[in-house]
Amino acid sequence: SSRRRHTRYWRDWSSDVCSSDLVYYEEVEGKPAAITPANINFGLAIDIPKPDGTRALLVPNIKKAQRLNFAEYLNAYEDLVKRARDNKLTAEDFAGTTASLTNPGGIGTVHSVPRLTKGQGCIIGAGALDYPAEFQGMSEEHLAKLGVSKVITLTSTYDHRVIQGAGSGEFLRIINELLLGERG
Repeated sequence: SSRRRHTRYWRDWSSDVCSSDLVYYEEVEGKPAAITPANINFGLAIDIPKPDGTRALLVPNIKKAQRLNFAEYLNAYEDLVKRARDNKLTAEDFAGTTASLTNPGGIGTVHSVPRLTKGQGCIIGAGALDYPAEFQGMSEEHLAKLGVSKVITLTSTYDHRVIQGAGSGEFLRIINELLLGERG
């Protein structure tokens, strides 16, 4: 069933990604240190249109995301988004974010490089899911004949003081394998 597939996917995500060695940079007693947070407080970037036509970006987080099953995560996600749209978030909803997901693809951006804030180990950016630019003007028929499919770009912003490029690449590889169903 769809629910069972989503539960398995979430289990794979939380064990392979959320439990990975997420760290962030901090000075401890005047010296640089890599800090491993006790929990993953998963920030969700939510774009809120304002009445005057401008937008506000809010990044509340789901506390202890690695401990949630899929249904609990989905409920927490929906609750955060609803409260953000209803202007009912509190300061506690923003406190302690350790990793974030941003989706500039929602407004058509292919990719971006978001900026880390204090206490975060990484921000994953999800670009637009679309055909590569050179194929976007083609008909569906020609796209099918050529076997061209939509693609999405995922970026990983991390702090080089505590995370090396290879580690970030491994992280994105795990996400790619999960999306392709290669991990269960």
